[in-house]
Amino acid sequence: MVEQTGEFSEILTLLRENPRGMSVTEIADATHLNRNTIARYMDNLLVSGRVEMRTFGKAKVFFLSKRVPVSAMLNLSSEMVLLIDADLKVIQANESLVSFLSAEADDIVGKYVYDSACKTFCNDVLTDQIRAALQGETVRSELRLLKNGTDCYLDQRIYPMVLPDGRPGVTVVWDDITENVNSADALEQSEAMFRRLVETIHDVIWSLDENFCIQYISPQITNVTGYSPEELTGRKFSEFMPAGAAARFNWELASAVSRENGFMLPEFPFICKDKRKIYCEFSGSPVLLEEDSIFLGYNGALRDVTDRRDAELGAKRWKRFLDGVMNNIPAIITVIGMESREYYYVNKSAEKFLQKSRAELSQMTSKEILAKIGSIRLTEAHDTVALTGKEARVFEDRIVVNGETRYISAQVIPMNLSVDRQYLLTIVNDITEEDADRQRQMMSRELAFILEGVSSTKEMWDPLLDMLPKISGFESVAVYQLSIFDDYTMFRSRNGRFAPAIHTNSMIHRIIRKGEPVIFDKHRMKLLPENTVSPMDQAKSLVLMPVLFEGRAVACVILGSKTALAPDTVRRTLLLSTAFQISTVASRCLVQEKLQRERDRTRSYLDVAGVLLVAVNRDGNVEMLNKYGTKILGYTEAELMGRNWFTTVIPEKARQRRIDGFQKLIAGNFHEDDYVYEGVVRCKDGTEKNLRWRNTPVREECGSISGIVSSGEVV
Repeated sequence: MVEQTGEFSEILTLLRENPRGMSVTEIADATHLNRNTIARYMDNLLVSGRVEMRTFGKAKVFFLSKRVPVSAMLNLSSEMVLLIDADLKVIQANESLVSFLSAEADDIVGKYVYDSACKTFCNDVLTDQIRAALQGETVRSELRLLKNGTDCYLDQRIYPMVLPDGRPGVTVVWDDITENVNSADALEQSEAMFRRLVETIHDVIWSLDENFCIQYISPQITNVTGYSPEELTGRKFSEFMPAGAAARFNWELASAVSRENGFMLPEFPFICKDKRKIYCEFSGSPVLLEEDSIFLGYNGALRDVTDRRDAELGAKRWKRFLDGVMNNIPAIITVIGMESREYYYVNKSAEKFLQKSRAELSQMTSKEILAKIGSIRLTEAHDTVALTGKEARVFEDRIVVNGETRYISAQVIPMNLSVDRQYLLTIVNDITEEDADRQRQMMSRELAFILEGVSSTKEMWDPLLDMLPKISGFESVAVYQLSIFDDYTMFRSRNGRFAPAIHTNSMIHRIIRKGEPVIFDKHRMKLLPENTVSPMDQAKSLVLMPVLFEGRAVACVILGSKTALAPDTVRRTLLLSTAFQISTVASRCLVQEKLQRERDRTRSYLDVAGVLLVAVNRDGNVEMLNKYGTKILGYTEAELMGRNWFTTVIPEKARQRRIDGFQKLIAGNFHEDDYVYEGVVRCKDGTEKNLRWRNTPVREECGSISGIVSSGEVV
């Protein structure tokens, strides 16, 4: 790009002088460059935003971009804008963002976004969003921050962009929508008040004459009963009630004449137009002529209270149902006073966990209970919710209940029923087992790390015997390994000693030979005959982890417990994963051990051979020398390993000829005569010996020659 600066300047000058635009051909003619070069330059200028392109038919016409400095445009925006490159380094920040952060531009520009004043906005989610934007996606989300002790809400948008130098980058735009969010909350409250008002207005207004006949009834009656006002005018309410209710309604209404302060007639049945029976509440007052106290009728209202009546009738049943639900869920649920911290409700799980009855807890405060069990974080959560009125979470807290250490997580929710009825609903979960599972998984990863470093099966048994009880929860662990004669299985415990154990015709050995991990819990132990699992014949739960090598089980790790365990799904998954891991590492170690044995066996054959054997790589350096060779030359193998064979043991007078012959062999340009010849070597003591040599090239799988193996016999 730097080399093209002059051409770019000339092109931009041409476009500036030709505001009506120029094609690639016109620019090429004016600059005396070929069209392909000009097309490439124009693509770069187009990507960087310095020129614009319009298509007229098949022709592409380029114009100089009418641009305003980006920094000036960004500073005119009320939104907060941040430009970041692909390395997460800040390129530019506008004045709105600098002002919002109460920082200086130098504290942001040129620094990594996580090391700048913008770290307030940073989290793992933002990193993922920036990476998605770098891949061409546009990401939008809402961000909540705490600024000066108050919540601040930002509309966050991340756009992909191309920087002036052609590199990818992103533009992050934050718009402060705190006022909008607060206005939305206020609007929601206003709407709630409006809805309550509407519900009140939905009451049916009515007026009766002195004979209890309807003179006026509002149109809302249609929504309640299905009758229009015209269908009810001139009739009595009692005409639409069952006989018994009608008589009681007329008696109640007649006796209400003397109630100058009004009356209330609750829950009278009313037969709707579609034959449904609803229950209505009538309220009103008598209308009297003041001068003569003459009764003129009633004015009042009615409302449909069917739902309320059903709710009241079902309240006790619902309360019993909820209490039954709360008492049968495993979570610990309590309700305490926000100020008094007295217990108003506890479920059975809470009674069982705290080992106190509801009557005992009702005489205590939550502060006393939490102080006794040592729950500092939950106490702080109660105080925080009471102070802020917002929900709080406790992700983990360590407590002690009757001498037993437990781990809990909790959620504290404020309940504001009225000004003087404020409570704290606390939902607590016992996560002791979950924490133990996490610890087991951590130890499993630690065991995997240890096993990756072992090079033999002998090294892997000790860490397995030490760590598997902690990972599995089974107190006993042993390793069963086939003897070299394969006639019985050997047992190895933590003390490292071997002793005869499971015979090859036993039930447990037949199970191991299948080569699949098996968990025998308290429900399946009856499948095994007694005294077939010695020395774990007292176990009531077993886990078998066979180790396979070359298609057969050569060892097995067995876990045992004297208590009847039934591992859950998490524990079973962890055990099966560990079994696979053990088998994989053991197979690798067994392969290495087999190769080492084969190398040792081969080396022993070479050492007893009655000829000098030497292996030389392509550079002429010694890679192997057998014992007979050290005897002939007087050097030890260590003295020759890595040294050049020709400069060390070949006399100078014959050296070049031997090197030339060696190079021919390495290059593959050799004849049959080059394989066998006689040559002199110089021993360590300076003496020379004549040997008859036979050479064999060592070829790689691809066919190339990587070295020469030579055998020399003293002539």
